[in-house]
Amino acid sequence: MVNSEREAPSKSLLEDDFAQFSARVRGVSKRAAMFTLNAAIVVMGCFMVSVFVVLIMRYIFVPRGPASLAQDLVFDYTAQHPLATASFTPDKFANARAPSVEDANTRIVNPNQEFEVEIEFTLPESEYNAHVGMFQVHTKLLTPNGKTLHESSRPGVLKYTSREVRWLKTIVWWPLYAFGFIDEQQNVHVTAVKKYREDRETPFTNIEVTMKPHAGSSKLPQIYEARARINLSMGMLAKALYFYPVISFAVLVMLFWSSLTFIAFSFTMISLLVMGTKIDYSVEHVPSKYDAAIADAMDADITSKTPTVTSVSTGSILDDGIRHRNVADL
Repeated sequence: MVNSEREAPSKSLLEDDFAQFSARVRGVSKRAAMFTLNAAIVVMGCFMVSVFVVLIMRYIFVPRGPASLAQDLVFDYTAQHPLATASFTPDKFANARAPSVEDANTRIVNPNQEFEVEIEFTLPESEYNAHVGMFQVHTKLLTPNGKTLHESSRPGVLKYTSREVRWLKTIVWWPLYAFGFIDEQQNVHVTAVKKYREDRETPFTNIEVTMKPHAGSSKLPQIYEARARINLSMGMLAKALYFYPVISFAVLVMLFWSSLTFIAFSFTMISLLVMGTKIDYSVEHVPSKYDAAIADAMDADITSKTPTVTSVSTGSILDDGIRHRNVADL
């Protein structure tokens, strides 16, 4: 009978402690789940912000349309100085109205966009061209109405190749020369205009190119073909975004995403270190009828004159506390 009375309080005490422990575990688990959910929301938010920033960068830095345009040049060799003109305006039918300066179709480059103009010549490697030497390329940028916007004059020359080198190349590559897979020709590139900025009021549409001999000579080079090419001026970032859109988009999104996530994580850690966690892990404590008895038993045990206590069971401590409480009530 006495044993059952002693086991009942112990069992009730354990059940009470287990209930408090379970409530504490549930509270911590709930807070951990909320922290994980918040972290996932922050990470996804950083990802969306990174995608938006990269899209804005592409809109600002990457030009729309082709980055290079080319038109053939046909020189008139009946003139003293052969001249060729190339128009970059869209082709129209004969019954279409003439484009005006205000017409948006006359503009081929966005306002304030920088570009370069390059003249490409395909010249035969002939003895005549080898003796011509230098020649001058005079270039004009024109509006649809024929107004001159910019002029430049740059020299061009056929690369020198000695007779021995030409013989050696012919011996090595003679099957390709014989069957017409390669020709005895060179490509000469003359950068006529560098970093010209498109004007907002007067758009550039036409190019006029004139070839002139160098001083003291009247000879001009023989050419197979020639073309004028417009290349938009872009920085390294704009080139990467334009020529490698998928790779550059993925790399930039990953860089921005990792950076924003690291900043958010660092800010959270600094806030926790400076301000403290301030996470309330406490749960509502349910008063137990045995709390006072255990406290009194512990006080009695501390004030006891017994020098050492080897082992005290939970049941004996509980009985002493209850007994002490009863004496105090009397």
